[in-house]
Amino acid sequence: MTDRIDEHRGGIRFLLLSLGVPQGLIGAWALFAPRSFYDEFPAVRDGWVNVLGPFDEHLVTDVGALFIGLGVLLTIAAVTLHRTTVVAAAITWLVFVVPHTVWHLFNLEPYGTVDAVANAVTIGGTVVGGVLILVLARKRPPRVAKTAAGGDGGRISPVPNRDAGLLARATYAYAKREFGVVPEPTRVYAHHPGVLAGYGALEYATEKADRVPGKLKALAATKAAALAGCEFCMDIGSMISTRNGVTEAQLRALPQHAGSDEFSEVEKLVLDFAVGMTRTPVEVSDELFARMREHFDEAQLVELANEVAVENYRARFNWAFGIGSQGFTGETGFCVQPEVLQTA
Repeated sequence: MTDRIDEHRGGIRFLLLSLGVPQGLIGAWALFAPRSFYDEFPAVRDGWVNVLGPFDEHLVTDVGALFIGLGVLLTIAAVTLHRTTVVAAAITWLVFVVPHTVWHLFNLEPYGTVDAVANAVTIGGTVVGGVLILVLARKRPPRVAKTAAGGDGGRISPVPNRDAGLLARATYAYAKREFGVVPEPTRVYAHHPGVLAGYGALEYATEKADRVPGKLKALAATKAAALAGCEFCMDIGSMISTRNGVTEAQLRALPQHAGSDEFSEVEKLVLDFAVGMTRTPVEVSDELFARMREHFDEAQLVELANEVAVENYRARFNWAFGIGSQGFTGETGFCVQPEVLQTA
């Protein structure tokens, strides 16, 4: 599998493009208009090239082609973000710009003060950019995961704040506002920013859907979490249920919901639907669905089914990575327990 860069993707891409695109454009100028480049570069100041020696069209066009080649390499690295390509591009860039910078720093005499400073800062910045790319792209050794309590955690290390990219940091900030802490699954998803973005959009749409009362959706999701046996899901699901008006008595009665007086007929129907969807294979009968249609329209049915399906998705993802409870229910709250899915 290709070793793609997961950390600092935005910063690395920005640096590569900041170096590669201008280099390609400068190279195109030198390649296709060598005399103009010699006389006028960098355009906003007096010429920086024409004071260094006589015009040589062959040399200028060769330099232009070299610049375009470097620009293309850096741009490809920015688009793919394959670690090997990024590192190779950064090293190749430094092989060119380090001696180029050293030469210029010792040959600033032909320039006035402003041009000398601008020349040194501009060229020196290209070296700093290449070094930063290598620093950000270095592969970190795996860390031992920690749970909220500080013990040994899941099967892969969650991404800490200091290693998170811009998207992950924004997601962390949003999650912390919602739950007080960043959920461990979110930190695991941060290893793959592309998947994090897609999953985050799904979760956001699921959260903002409001055609079905929140209490019904919380009951359905928590029931699915208990049936799947996901510790993290039961923990956070119990908290979310409480926020949405589910009582402790109802949470305790979930395993025997069909015969409990704690639930209304509609609530029992929704819980039956959650049970049917969580079975493997799914067992949502025509009769059950017809009863659901008596209480919910098409959009509401989609919203409910999505809630249960997403909860099953969460549970299986968390199980695979060994993500446990994070203490959302606290010491005083009640957390539902795993349920055995009875044979239909």
